[in-house]
Amino acid sequence: MLDDEESASSSGGRKLTADASRRAFIKGTGALTVTGTLGVRAAEAHGDYGNRVVGYYPAWAGDYTPADVPYDELTHLNYAFLEPQSDGTVVVGDSSEESLLSELSTYDDTNTVFVLSISAGWYSGTFSDAASTAARRQRFAKTAVDIMERYNFDGLDLDWEFPDGTIRADDPQNFTLLLEACRNELDSRFGSWTHLTMAGSPNPNIVDDAYEVGTISNYLDHVNVMTYDYHGDWSNDTNFNAPFDSPPGDPDGQQSWNTTDHMENWAGEPIAKDKLVMGMPFYGRSYSGVSSTNDGLFNSFSSSTSETYYNIRENIEPQSDYEYHWHPDAQVPWLYSAAENTFISYDDAASIGNKTDYSRNNGFGGAMCWELSQDPSNTLIAKMHSRLHS
Repeated sequence: MLDDEESASSSGGRKLTADASRRAFIKGTGALTVTGTLGVRAAEAHGDYGNRVVGYYPAWAGDYTPADVPYDELTHLNYAFLEPQSDGTVVVGDSSEESLLSELSTYDDTNTVFVLSISAGWYSGTFSDAASTAARRQRFAKTAVDIMERYNFDGLDLDWEFPDGTIRADDPQNFTLLLEACRNELDSRFGSWTHLTMAGSPNPNIVDDAYEVGTISNYLDHVNVMTYDYHGDWSNDTNFNAPFDSPPGDPDGQQSWNTTDHMENWAGEPIAKDKLVMGMPFYGRSYSGVSSTNDGLFNSFSSSTSETYYNIRENIEPQSDYEYHWHPDAQVPWLYSAAENTFISYDDAASIGNKTDYSRNNGFGGAMCWELSQDPSNTLIAKMHSRLHS
């Protein structure tokens, strides 16, 4: 491990004393009385909420433990994931997940909000079931907040991919009602300091079909816009996972299919711009069977898979047959090996820094990553933090 990476991961966490809690801290700041367009619950603790640094921490983080999280560099830690059942009940998966949540609950930093993220997988239908009736929505809200209180967390994050009417025609309306139920449950139980957020699609078509933005913005503290997965094994050719801007040479002609265009599209919706947090991937896409034309870019491929930033940086990039390239429009790097016929698109510290600057300079709400364990050196999250809090 490099010295700078060791330094980036050294901040660790601070254990709570027996009589301390995040709730006690936040209430002690007087932040319960804070109101305004941001819906800020802990403004005194966290300062300018245009500078959010949100990191998802997955249940499958493995060797990347809660002790490895750089809490001092996060405004929000989102635990991924709790699961909803079709009857609306939100559950903790198993005893190992219970242990992990218990361990996370022993860590605190005054600059970190701890959030439970709830997901049911891609178009599984379970979220649609859980939101389909008033009774199920209320059960969802109550059981989710029960778990939040049990493990001393500070809010909820809903990751329904996606309520666009594909499963049920009334899913967009039911999603609005589900968020309302969660907001009401949180406020009735704890007051207005708790947090409610969502993961949002970057795709303008899904935004239009899935979200009643003008209404849900009243319930949400912010939206984590998932500006990544633009290309992968479903694509026609090798391309960038999360391009800043669209390359003019893109053979598919998707000139508005990029992170900045999609953030601006969200900004055109009836929601405060500083409630929109720009998502960034801590992983890349590797393509096999790629010819050397254009150093592998915009070529056909035989298969594709994801690669963590850690594996790219530590095991792939150092190999002598992989050459580093930077695209001036996409403003992200790629690697190509003629010996392996392999093309890899990913984000590094330079591209993460550039995107974070864009978010800050254009009045957005900060930066989010999926996900922390893909960079156990904490290099990329440190870059986000430094650009937003310098």
